[in-house]
Amino acid sequence: MKYKNKILLSAFAAVVMTPLTQAEDVKIKVGAHAFLDYESVEVAGNDLVDGTELRLFRVDVGGSVGDYVFKSNVDFAGDDVKVKDLFVDFKGDTTIRFGNFKIPNGLEQPSSLYATAFAEGNSVSKINGLGRQLGIAAYRSFGNVHLAGGVFGADVNDLSDKDIYSVSGRAAWSLEPMGEDSVLHLGVSTRYRDSGSSDTLFSYGQKPGANSAPKTVKTSGIGDSDLFVGLEAAWLYQGFSLQSEFSQTMVDCAATTCSEDPDFQAYYVDATYFIGGSRTYKDGLFKRDKVFNPVGDGGWGALAFSARYDVADLNDAVVMGGRQETVVLGATWYRDNFVRIMANYAHSEFEDTPAYGDESADAFILRAQIELY
Repeated sequence: MKYKNKILLSAFAAVVMTPLTQAEDVKIKVGAHAFLDYESVEVAGNDLVDGTELRLFRVDVGGSVGDYVFKSNVDFAGDDVKVKDLFVDFKGDTTIRFGNFKIPNGLEQPSSLYATAFAEGNSVSKINGLGRQLGIAAYRSFGNVHLAGGVFGADVNDLSDKDIYSVSGRAAWSLEPMGEDSVLHLGVSTRYRDSGSSDTLFSYGQKPGANSAPKTVKTSGIGDSDLFVGLEAAWLYQGFSLQSEFSQTMVDCAATTCSEDPDFQAYYVDATYFIGGSRTYKDGLFKRDKVFNPVGDGGWGALAFSARYDVADLNDAVVMGGRQETVVLGATWYRDNFVRIMANYAHSEFEDTPAYGDESADAFILRAQIELY
């Protein structure tokens, strides 16, 4: 039904505002955060990007009253104003969340935006379109086992007449094998989604490590529906961490697009070493990185050095979307928990890509990141 997202958004606003008008002990938190990026990208020997952009400028409003928690942030960067998080949690042994929020799939995607030293997302998340969608989900923990699942439509910013729906689920398990300074994480997640129409078929693609670059491996709209299965693992010990994800995406092609259904794969493995800080893990996800000696308290902040190997393979059956292998090196200086400077260099090698054949790409990203509360 056309405008269904507008109707659901109006219903959400009514749900949020009703208890606020009836409570006196409401706690409100307001803030903003911004990413200013410089990017230089060369693909197949051609300089395609060389400039700065305000990648992100979000205004946050959140708060709580009793067992009721709400959060919203709106991004003003670019030509369009976009709603990002806009949800309410009903807390209890089982937390129920309703609104627009990150779907429970993967490890890096639902974790904090401030929990990675890489400027761009991994191929597991990107080729599968893992992100925020409008829906309802339930979260429940049993000791060190964390479960989540939900039903979703399209992103709340999509006001077109689409009947996309998906069902997602995730299970994560963790322990501290070497005491409080260590974490072993294992997880699995899955998602089934349906395009709802031959006019909104799913496509798949990834960029070579920079937001302003074109997609260098990609397919056209081919998927009538698909099934995503993802595996996760992470290891933390003091300032050192390893993290990895693998995904298999089984695509059910529309009859007019493929004579044989393809399976796409993506995976990555990365390592990070902190000096003067550490990563933070809680309830099956990574939270904001922690700085031990912030500059404002007389310290020098923290440093993190990172490396990632990332693969996106969109060649299977009769579909030749290309294969891309990317190595990313990163260094990040943290002034405190809210301000950091990031530098990433990415080198990608292509195989059978639609636009660039067996060429390569190089990208350099410099980011100034600040958050105010």
